[in-house]
Parts: sequence; structure tokens; C-alpha cells
Amino acid sequence: MKTKEELRLKFENGDRPRQENFWEWMDSYWHKDEKIEMAKIAGLENGLPRFNDFYAEIDEEGNASLAHLQVRRLFIKPGTLHIPDRFASNTGISEVILANSVVSIGADAFSNNVLKSVTITEQVATIGERAFMGTYLTSLTISPGVKEIKDSAFADNKLTSLYVPPSVTLIRPNAFNFNPGLSSVMLDKATQYYADAFGTNTRVIGGTLIADM
Repeated sequence: MKTKEELRLKFENGDRPRQENFWEWMDSYWHKDEKIEMAKIAGLENGLPRFNDFYAEIDEEGNASLAHLQVRRLFIKPGTLHIPDRFASNTGISEVILANSVVSIGADAFSNNVLKSVTITEQVATIGERAFMGTYLTSLTISPGVKEIKDSAFADNKLTSLYVPPSVTLIRPNAFNFNPGLSSVMLDKATQYYADAFGTNTRVIGGTLIADM
């Protein structure tokens, strides 16, 4: 069967296409009245997939691999304002894309997943308790606009670097605790934080320490 590039050469300005050329062009496409064999449709070579059917891929070394099944992305629809408490906790998601419309993230909203990285969009004002706790985060982007980070919001992760924008006015207890690779963080002078908001291994530069009552 002729490729698109080969067929284009038969129909350039000044050419005089022959009957065979038109036939080749028509034979390159499925007609609406034709029935397409399932085996000829990419992704359906093995028939319609059933819910519990999984097909292994092949990695670079020729080994069977299920790595592609471990990627579960969650898209938050534009127009969404609030992420409820326990929204997607313990669901095995590996990536979450927040809509720019989101203004708050509830308690335990995405805790205990395998997110690796996340970007908090600029309309989010508050991040709830344990919202991203225990998610294996190595990368975190907090957009300017966030005002409050609540208890244990990003605790028990694998962060090694962190930028907290000046818009954040309050960081509550344990918010970034138990991130053993986080050696230092710089805060705006107006940002208030509790002594245990960060781990003992994290050097806090700037900010205003709140004495525990």
C-alpha cells in the first residue's frame, strides 16, 4: 500500500494522475461502508479488552514489564473549586494535575499515593491536613497565592529542596516534617511557622517562629 508521501507525489501541480493513482489513493483509506477487521485496529489486535485483562509490555532489555500499568494520572476538571477530604487517598495514583480553578485542598485529599511530584496551582489558598502525606514526593512546586499549609500536609515524603512563596503566612505543625533529605528552607520574614513544621534535620532561614502554647 502506498504511503501518504508517495501518493502526494502523484498529485502535485502539473501532474496528470492516472486511473491507478486514484485507485491507490482510495485503497489507502477505509470507506464508511466497509467493515474493519478488529485485528487491523491498533490496540485491538487481541480483541476487545476485558476489565481484568492486562497485556505486558517489553522493556529495553527484552523483559516483560508491567511498569505502564503503574502510571495512573488524575486530571482535576477546570471549574472545580474544592478538593474534598479523603478525595483520592490510597488510590494508587502516580500523578495529579490540578485545575487552575481549585481554591482549596481538603484533609487527606491525596495522601498515601505515589505522586513523585506535584504543582499547587496559584488559586489554591489552603492545603489541608495530611493532604499529600506519604506520597513519595521528590518535587513540589507551590505557586504564589497559597496562604496556609496545614498540619502534616507534606509530611513523610522525600523532598530535598523546597521553595515557599511569600504569600504563605502560616505553616502549621509537621507540615514538612519527616522529609529526611530536606536540609534547608528559606522563608519570608512574614511567614509564621511552628518549631516542628520542619524536621530537626532542616535548617530554617527567615520566617517567624511560633512558640508552642
